[in-house]
Amino acid sequence: MAMTAGLAATLAACSPDAADYNRHDVPADEARAQAAIERAAAQNGVATTARAGVPIAAPTETAARARAFPTDFLGYWGVSYDDCQLANTEATGRINVDADTIRFHESKARVQRLEQRSPYEVVADLRFDGGEGATWERRDRLTLEQGGTILVRTEAPNVQRYRRC
Repeated sequence: MAMTAGLAATLAACSPDAADYNRHDVPADEARAQAAIERAAAQNGVATTARAGVPIAAPTETAARARAFPTDFLGYWGVSYDDCQLANTEATGRINVDADTIRFHESKARVQRLEQRSPYEVVADLRFDGGEGATWERRDRLTLEQGGTILVRTEAPNVQRYRRC
């Protein structure tokens, strides 16, 4: 009889009422991703979803994102080899393209408007601050060449070529 009571207790512990082994706690972002996969599979079919993938919502456009340089344009650029030596504090030909700003030797320019014409070309309306209250505006065209290793900055009629540091 004692053995039967022990067996009954063991079976009760394994019954669906005692534990739900099919339930897993999943982080919210993973649950949303799984739900998107299931919706796409239900709408397009499993085979099509496996081939084409799940549509991802485009990030919402914000004022800051609309003025940001594409990632391939970011970083340090120099006219000469010496300009790329970051310890060289007198490097007058070095620029730093960062998010929505271009930093020059004695000034910086903040993007007011950016038009991306291709993955390799943008046109930027820039507001410059030269220090001591001096400000001015101009439009520059920035183009990547030679696999993104050369940056050409054109402010007609002036053209300046930089190499990636």
